[in-house]
Amino acid sequence: MSRTTARVDGERPGLLGRLPWRDRLFALLLLFAAAGSLGLAQRNLGVMRDEGTYFDAARAYWGWFAKLGDPRSKAFSKAQISQYFHTNNEHPVLLKTAFALSWRLFHGPDKRQALLDEISAFRLPAWLLTGLAISLVYLLGVRIESRTAGLIAALVLWTMPRVFFHGQLACFDTAIMSTWLLAIYAYLRGLMQLRWALAAGVCWGIALATKHNAWIMPGFLLLHYLVVVWPDLSLRPLRLPRIPLVFVSMALIGPLVFYLHWPWLWFDTVKHVQDYFAFHLHHAYYNMEFLGTNYGRPPLPISYPFVMTLFTVPTVTLLLALAGGFVYLRRPAGLALARIRRQRPPREDSPFRFPARRSWLRPAKGLDPRIGLLLTLTALIPILLIAHPNTPIFGGTKHWLPAYPFVALLAGVAASRLLARLGLVARRRALAAVGLALVVALPGALNIYQTHPFGLSQYNAIAGGVAGGADLGLNRQFWGYAPRQLLPWLNSELRGNTSVYFHDVNYASYAAYRRAGLLRNDIRYSGMELPAIQASRAAMVVHELHFNKYDYWIWRSYGHPSPTKVLTLDGVPLVSVYQR
Repeated sequence: MSRTTARVDGERPGLLGRLPWRDRLFALLLLFAAAGSLGLAQRNLGVMRDEGTYFDAARAYWGWFAKLGDPRSKAFSKAQISQYFHTNNEHPVLLKTAFALSWRLFHGPDKRQALLDEISAFRLPAWLLTGLAISLVYLLGVRIESRTAGLIAALVLWTMPRVFFHGQLACFDTAIMSTWLLAIYAYLRGLMQLRWALAAGVCWGIALATKHNAWIMPGFLLLHYLVVVWPDLSLRPLRLPRIPLVFVSMALIGPLVFYLHWPWLWFDTVKHVQDYFAFHLHHAYYNMEFLGTNYGRPPLPISYPFVMTLFTVPTVTLLLALAGGFVYLRRPAGLALARIRRQRPPREDSPFRFPARRSWLRPAKGLDPRIGLLLTLTALIPILLIAHPNTPIFGGTKHWLPAYPFVALLAGVAASRLLARLGLVARRRALAAVGLALVVALPGALNIYQTHPFGLSQYNAIAGGVAGGADLGLNRQFWGYAPRQLLPWLNSELRGNTSVYFHDVNYASYAAYRRAGLLRNDIRYSGMELPAIQASRAAMVVHELHFNKYDYWIWRSYGHPSPTKVLTLDGVPLVSVYQR
């Protein structure tokens, strides 16, 4: 679909109409290929603290679903719902329900007939949702620019090291990235098509049911919409656009989906909704090391999410994304500057030269949908939210992953425009597009290979890699997942019935290792904090700046400062194990 022919009727390329079957098929292949790569990679990846909690919640929820087939069970009673959904009730249940269904379907009660081990079965929905984001990025890139843009954006997102790491886990972080992207995709098309306007409400409801990030979405989408319809406004006489169907759909259907998907809200609704918002507005603070300082209470430095993005996203991706933003915004910025200087703005050779058909069903019909503004907003808003001084301290880059599909799209647009300037014939242009996509994705892929399975220790070339990140005083890990690599050593070296202080590995993760057969059943969990160290025969320390005191506690209790085993990555200590 060429850029010129797609603009004849005044629309952005591909926002209306049906994509060719080969694009839809390729997007589907991307989904399953990405999901498969995540599934293969996660086989030696440790269980995060949050994952252990979600495993327990998923098993509890399955108990409720199992009762639905028994009419005597009163599954819809307040008592039954409270019994099963009280676990981890601060988060919506869409993902945990998916984890439960996947666990039951692919692992089941009989381990001999299991298709996947328990940990992989819980994680499967996250792989598919991450694959969905990669396929959607391709489709959106094709619609707004070209196949080259879509391909490069998809591969760039796939090989972003932090996206790849979180995409392996039974957590919400890449899932909200995917459902956030889906809701924005539906909104954009809903400005011009009735069925997508209705779908936008459902998609936003799915995003709400994934994670609380989605509640901020209508605010910046409204800003984008007002810019889109600005040419259709009139003050003399006053003529404002009607409230568009896409926002009516989001306002009515989105919260309804959120309510219906979560049985916990069906009783004591007002109290439970208040508790839900209060938990996230006054979230517990994480400790986070940044440039050699441990931050345990807000505010984090405003620079934190920007510096972490600079040091973790492949440099070529960031440069292309900045170029993509320049491509989109240079003309409107120039026009605004000319007006400020009271100069006559240059004549705009725009394909959107006729007034919109004012309709609340299709409010952007015939108007420029301002793709560049939408991509820029959605790339910046999640990062700016974490930069706000009153935002609780959260755990690293995972909290602004929703920005990264749009960073990838901006990079894809810039690369596509660059390739178009070369003026190659069609066959050479296709080969050049594939080659450029592979070259652009290569740094991220190599970074993943070099740091797997310690994805939270990954830093790019600007930071100096893993060792450079440690030297700069950047957080080298959290979530207590790194000790997974020490389990074979513990199994072979520890005597029977040894009590171990597992430090940042919570009991739910420890239990998951035992159920999976990764840890001997006679290796016991000694508990938490100093009493657990004193009761243990072996102890580990997961190295983060705020955990330094645990080394001293162990030295004092064990009578010596020498670890028996140290887990490292590129010479950087991640976990130390001591024996009494």
